Amino acid sequence: MKVETIENIRKKFKHEWLLIRVTEYDRATSTSKKGLLLWHSPNRDEIYRKVITYKGLTLIDYSEHKLPKGYAAAF
Repeated sequence: MKVETIENIRKKFKHEWLLIRVTEYDRATSTSKKGLLLWHSPNRDEIYRKVITYKGLTLIDYSEHKLPKGYAAAF
């Protein structure tokens, strides 16, 4: 695994949830810029079970720009 931009990580997966260890964060815009993919799955609950095993700044993201029907996000 290697550090990549969040957008590049997203492009590698279609319709999957991603667990990413954030390695570069822009405090001015509160945006994760780069990271290391820790886990991916089409099942969101699987990602939630995995996130508790990692320490540090992590990001749970969906690979598409639009969430699946029935899901919502808070920022």
